[in-house]
Amino acid sequence: MVSRRVVISLLATLTGAALVLGTGGPAAAAARAGNAPGCIARVVDEQPHGLIVWLRNECGRTMRVKVVISWGPDGPCATLANGQSREWTFKLGSYDKTVTC
Repeated sequence: MVSRRVVISLLATLTGAALVLGTGGPAAAAARAGNAPGCIARVVDEQPHGLIVWLRNECGRTMRVKVVISWGPDGPCATLANGQSREWTFKLGSYDKTVTC
């Protein structure tokens, strides 16, 4: 039998997660969208003047993607046609991931 303390702890954890993911902010939208697929090529290059992130769409169809930065502002949601690439420069933070949007 599971102790009452474990059940209450589990319920509190699940409730907290639901509150975080249930917010309507941009972070929640990125979390719902999910990681970009592997057909989005990524090159991340740290330079003295900032972080450069280059993405190329090799998915065979148009994709909407966004660069997520830890400890800094995320990039905007961008539409990339098949074969199209784009580059972003960030002054603050480090690369976290690329998500669909």
